Amino acid sequence: MRKEKVSFEIERAREDQLDELARLYLEGYKGLEEYSYTHPDDVKAYMEWLWRRDPEGIFVAKANGKIVGFVAGDSNWFSKREHKKVGAIHEIVVHPDYRGMGIGQALMKRILEYFKEKGLHTAELWVGDENYKAIDFYRKLGFKEKGQYNYWVRMTLDLNHSKAQ
Repeated sequence: MRKEKVSFEIERAREDQLDELARLYLEGYKGLEEYSYTHPDDVKAYMEWLWRRDPEGIFVAKANGKIVGFVAGDSNWFSKREHKKVGAIHEIVVHPDYRGMGIGQALMKRILEYFKEKGLHTAELWVGDENYKAIDFYRKLGFKEKGQYNYWVRMTLDLNHSKAQ
């Protein structure tokens, strides 16, 4: 059954929201713990690392003033496999109660716009090999599988010919 769309806004994250993003991360990864940090201290350190990498590249989705999703991108990432700087999508998390409402797609659209604003031509992400819903989601946005390392699948998107516009 398709969920009704909810009204939400996408805005740039603030540093004082990192603890809230860490809690959302833990909630969002329930059932997919093999692909995530599970200890709150590790998640907090990871959120701080994401912030240090590119504080302008983290966007939140808010519904009724509450953060219900976020995407963490990195416009400073050098891809060893692409041999160039790419827009790396390190995280996208939507609270389970808000999935299927267009929030993930809106977050992805915003981060891809951000990468284009930074003059980047390729987006790259890694996704767990058995996270089939996420893989399908990225494929629908035009991402292509570009190899695998252990249980991580690498996917890329040509930002000049992106479906997520």
